[in-house]
Amino acid sequence: MMRIHYIQNDELATLGYIQEWVKERNHSLTCTRMYNNEVVPSMQDFDMLIILGGRMGAYEEADFPWLVDEKHFIREAIEQKKKVLGICLGAQLLAEILGGRVYPHTHQEIGWWPIRLEADVQSQALFDGIGESITAFQFHGDTYDLPPEALRLASSRGCKNQAFSYEDHVIGLQFHPEFTNEIISVFEQKLGSHIPAGEFIQEPKDWINQDHLLEGTKTLLFTLLTNFEAELLKVKV
Repeated sequence: MMRIHYIQNDELATLGYIQEWVKERNHSLTCTRMYNNEVVPSMQDFDMLIILGGRMGAYEEADFPWLVDEKHFIREAIEQKKKVLGICLGAQLLAEILGGRVYPHTHQEIGWWPIRLEADVQSQALFDGIGESITAFQFHGDTYDLPPEALRLASSRGCKNQAFSYEDHVIGLQFHPEFTNEIISVFEQKLGSHIPAGEFIQEPKDWINQDHLLEGTKTLLFTLLTNFEAELLKVKV
């Protein structure tokens, strides 16, 4: 059994399909809701860390002071060689911690947009079995510079850095493979009317009920998590 801990940064950005995978594989799952000032666990209490998204910027420590403690915790997890997956804000936090810069992009990228994988992805065990391209759900206005010693794994026309790896145990994803139709529907209902038009902003009505696209991103997510599981088992053996 793998002990998975996840950090939730926003009440709207929940586990989604990750919870389904964890249940299927019979792993344990614990959570720290940073926005509620909950206490993070000891490093000895988990094998894998997942950092979810949020509507704040990785650099907004003045407005969200708990980001300081979160960054210290993530840095320690990386140093302890824990398996780490960061999604959207989670990826941006990883990028900053590893020496990259996070900043507002020149445009927002919201909705379903094509992503292409880089040729180097074939050398990454954690991305084994993932196809050359996918259309994934995006919801971000920030981006990041690739950290030193990190490897770019995917990009899109609207955002150069869509996925990266660091060493053999850290993955950052700018897009949201964990989002279910239910999560996206909440985003559409609560935030859709506030989204301006833009080159990389899809109409909110087109975010929801995209079953074939959801199936593709769910498959990518399950493959990635299963690869994390396999690599962890190798280490334990």
